[in-house]
Amino acid sequence: MKAEVILSPGEYVHHSLRGATAVVIDVFRFTTTVLTALEAGLDRFYPVAEVEEAWALKEANPRVKLAGERQSLKIPGFDFGNSPLEHYGKSYSGGDLVCSTTNGTRAIQAAKGAEEVVLASLRSAEAVAAYLRRSAGEIVILPAGVDGKFSLEDTWCAGLILSKLDVEELGDGAKTALLLWEQIDRSQLVQSAHGRRLQNLGLHADLEFCLEIDASPGLVLWDQFTGWGALSR
Repeated sequence: MKAEVILSPGEYVHHSLRGATAVVIDVFRFTTTVLTALEAGLDRFYPVAEVEEAWALKEANPRVKLAGERQSLKIPGFDFGNSPLEHYGKSYSGGDLVCSTTNGTRAIQAAKGAEEVVLASLRSAEAVAAYLRRSAGEIVILPAGVDGKFSLEDTWCAGLILSKLDVEELGDGAKTALLLWEQIDRSQLVQSAHGRRLQNLGLHADLEFCLEIDASPGLVLWDQFTGWGALSR
């Protein structure tokens, strides 16, 4: 098994994902939120980069729910923002979610071309690692970053997942992620750029929820050919 971590969204274009399992991480908050929404009973999610795409899908199918944010704030007119606590403890009887966020949904679109695409968060780190341990191939981890830049919490999560794997060949980005995980305490992640933004918005409960490790057994997979993602069954 070999693994690499792409440390910044600006570097996505310099890496080939062909034949690899791509792991997309957006701890604060998209991959955490999607996991929580699906575990609450929603059937599928469909990530889009732009708000206009989400509205077009809603027009074509009024039954879908819209979820998303810009600059961490709920998009006006959408059914949900991007908080996992909007879904935690709920019990939905199915339904589809169309999502558009500043960082996470763009990272998912950047994963096109991989053999398969997995979503990961701190809450699902062990579930993701268990899935990856069954693969002998190449793993490429895509931290979603913040506004196109490096993200401490996403890269730390990548290091956590790598620490659970027996990787024979680590790329430079993967080595960096492991060092971050080893040297920085999880409690310090709230002081990342994105963490401070959420604190300034008073979203302390979201941060606490997103920072829980291995709290969920759920595994989220995204099918790049249909555009829909769901919990692995």
